[in-house]
Amino acid sequence: MFISLSKTIEHKEKLKQALCKYVPEAALDLCIELIMTHRIHLHIEVERKGRYGDYTPHSGKGSRISINHNLSSFEFLITFIHELAHHTAFVKYGNKHEPHGQEWKNEYKICMRPFFELDIFPYDLKAVLAKHMQNPKYTQAADVKLLQVLRKYDTRKADILTLSQIEDGALFKMKTHPMLLKRIKLLRTYVLCENPDTKSRYKVHAMVEVVHC
Repeated sequence: MFISLSKTIEHKEKLKQALCKYVPEAALDLCIELIMTHRIHLHIEVERKGRYGDYTPHSGKGSRISINHNLSSFEFLITFIHELAHHTAFVKYGNKHEPHGQEWKNEYKICMRPFFELDIFPYDLKAVLAKHMQNPKYTQAADVKLLQVLRKYDTRKADILTLSQIEDGALFKMKTHPMLLKRIKLLRTYVLCENPDTKSRYKVHAMVEVVHC
């Protein structure tokens, strides 16, 4: 079997043009190498609520990874590695493993390792990401500390206030809901909140966008 060098170079150049505005420059060549090596079809999608990306296996014709277009470069890169780990886990274990079980976690660590060896992540982000990788969660949205540091490097969100940033006892409204709530205390990923009128209590994600009242 012969592979055309010119077609390989052309494919690499097209990938570089498509990816350069989504991933950190220092990670670009490695991402392209992984996409080509694993024959991944990468799709950049409109925002989908509740997920950053997804993976669809396809035997023989290349598997599909899709990632939301509106992520910061670090979020996009972490999501790509997360989904790539689904692919490598599928190649090794087929359907005989849990989607975010130990096999996937091990693959995620393996896929992340070469990116840690490059000078890609700022020190504080690398530190919190290293802790996250000790026991990776099903989504980075479940790790509030990781999200807080990622937000620092997303200039589009510099002026956005999140529930994690206000004090216990403060009144607020979520941007997506008109109900007035009071922050009670941080649980971990969520914050315990209370409706001051009905005294009903709710768990609200710590990184939800809020408005002070």
